[in-house]
Amino acid sequence: MNDQTTERQQKGKAESTKQTERDTETKTDTLLELAQEMQAEQTALLEATPLESQYSASFAALVEEKHDQAERIEDKLENLIDLQVSRLQQTQARQPGLFALPGARAKWQQQVQQQQNTVHRLHGRLETVREIKEGMGVYGPRIDELAVRKLRAQEPELASEWDDMQEAQRLHQALQRKQEQEKRQALEREQLNRGGLRLGLSQ
Repeated sequence: MNDQTTERQQKGKAESTKQTERDTETKTDTLLELAQEMQAEQTALLEATPLESQYSASFAALVEEKHDQAERIEDKLENLIDLQVSRLQQTQARQPGLFALPGARAKWQQQVQQQQNTVHRLHGRLETVREIKEGMGVYGPRIDELAVRKLRAQEPELASEWDDMQEAQRLHQALQRKQEQEKRQALEREQLNRGGLRLGLSQ
């Protein structure tokens, strides 16, 4: 009876040692895969850096250009509004007297109305420019969206390469998430199997 118990204990120890060796091998394989993935990521980053820096530099220059353009237009519109308001005030100051001819009064009213319409139109344009300069679009600031549009028109090859790189990064991240999920599931299955083996050995 003691020989059978000793034999069972030795088998249990041998099984336990084999399981520990398998666990160590699994952990080593996992660490090796992780190191290889990290190396691949670093290589991809080093290779992508020139494209990314070129795209970023072009994009930043165009954003600056668009911002400057918006400020110049804003300044011009403000100056035009000031000039038109001054003209309107001068016209209003030359209002025909009570004894003026009816045609003179009608002409004056028409001039005032035209100048008021011009002031309103200029204010509307100024608000549009400010909205473009400071407003937000669907994907970010409107100025950035305009700069992206101009970059795509001016440098279609760079934009295409950028799109390809972004798509490759998205696919790589999706693959990484999938691999991590598969590893977790494999580890969970392994732990469940080990738990089942331990229960079987203890019985």
